[in-house]
Amino acid sequence: MKKTMSQQKSPSSIHHSFWLQDQPLDARYPVLEGNHQTDVLIIGAGITGLSVALELLERGRQVTVCEASVIGAGTTGGSSGHLDAHPEMGPQALLNQLGEEKARDYTLMRLDAIRTIQNRCGENSEFRSVEGYYYTEHEEALDDVKAEYEAAKKIGLAVNWTEQVPVPRAVGGYAVQGMARIDCMGYLKSLAELVVQKGGQIFEQTQVSGPVEPAPRSLKTAADHVIHFNQVVCAVHCNFTDFQQLYLETPAYQSYVLAVKVRDPLEDALFWDDSDPYFYIRRATDDADLILVGGCDHRTGAGDTTASLKQLEEWTRERFQVESIISRWSAEFFEPTDGLPFIGKVGSKENVWIGTGFSGTGLTLGTAAGSMLADLITGKSNSLTEELSPGRLNITSAGNVISEGTTTAGNLAERVLPAQKINADTLQPGEGAVGKVDGKFAAVCRDRSGCVHSHSPICTHMGGVVQWNQAEQTWDCPVHGGRFSASGERLYGPPEKELEAE
Repeated sequence: MKKTMSQQKSPSSIHHSFWLQDQPLDARYPVLEGNHQTDVLIIGAGITGLSVALELLERGRQVTVCEASVIGAGTTGGSSGHLDAHPEMGPQALLNQLGEEKARDYTLMRLDAIRTIQNRCGENSEFRSVEGYYYTEHEEALDDVKAEYEAAKKIGLAVNWTEQVPVPRAVGGYAVQGMARIDCMGYLKSLAELVVQKGGQIFEQTQVSGPVEPAPRSLKTAADHVIHFNQVVCAVHCNFTDFQQLYLETPAYQSYVLAVKVRDPLEDALFWDDSDPYFYIRRATDDADLILVGGCDHRTGAGDTTASLKQLEEWTRERFQVESIISRWSAEFFEPTDGLPFIGKVGSKENVWIGTGFSGTGLTLGTAAGSMLADLITGKSNSLTEELSPGRLNITSAGNVISEGTTTAGNLAERVLPAQKINADTLQPGEGAVGKVDGKFAAVCRDRSGCVHSHSPICTHMGGVVQWNQAEQTWDCPVHGGRFSASGERLYGPPEKELEAE
């Protein structure tokens, strides 16, 4: 019997973001039933996948988008919704890496992405043009921030120096013009509607396997249906191919966000400081007393999630009069070791394209990737093709690749190390652990409803050992960022199968 949407399993999310409180996840598009033929297959219906789809449709191409879960369940739905063009690595580092001409091209690409998002916003997107502020709380750091200010001008940002940054404890910084904020879930739904209006097809709850052949012309879904295509775009935020170099160059990180009701109004702007990792602040809505605060990043599966949220809350309470915390969540991002995203054709593949390594700025970079990938697929050149190529070799990032790889190697080594004994009876609701149960290596948790789940602790992607994320009740793999529910269901990342039951 053919499945209807009401007969499908309930959508699940890897986060519990502020955006989902008033816009719960639901399946709005059908499941793919049977085999399918298309010109361009796009895997992933987040901001990158839908942006690529819309750009290709406007160029006259036939497009099909397949989403493993539902639109908004992934990283875009957990975004903080800030739109900025300030480089994550810092303006001076961008200049050092690309030179002034290419650095300006890169900055312009992101500024254009903000304008593109504005033009595509629907009535529920709540797009607001605002300034962004890069600032410091430390007098001794002002010279460094001023150096970044001078570099920001060189890369094409409109900036103004000020010692009156309107956020608690700031002692100086610079304002960046032309930034913005949106309701990322509202925008994502508007983007999907535009894709359909232009003639594209979207299938939700349709998981597609990643391409591994040198020139794939078809891929299977989890339901064993076959999709035939000429070109395929991997737009699932992470590396979704067998290109091993790309895994090393895009380690997975978690970043935490709080939606907070405060007694002291916040100016409508974006704020991020010079900490490493940095903290950022913005209004959640037009309400000046409702803010988003984020930070406390760490490698996925290699940090204390509860402690990170506690640290973020303490940082917030030290600067604002907190009335209440509305929601807490984290989002995963993939940090390029050389600081630049990977957008283009996958090395050694003839017809496989990807956008990944967007760090914490996937809204603008995913939008920019949409335009760039559509250009490349249709034979149009781009001034940053080589600099952002997934196959690039950057000697300057070699140390970072080795450092990040050490975390991966350490996790794989856990498989041969002695494991502590764990007793499921002693786990409190919401707790989980990896260890030995009756002599067998297992990942065991007791979910918040009190139900015990036991699985193999080995990630089904490439054999990493999962770690329990108590804050979000997920099993997270430090190797390549795969995430699974408490019951072992595959939620996100490179894995294509659920954890094996014990």
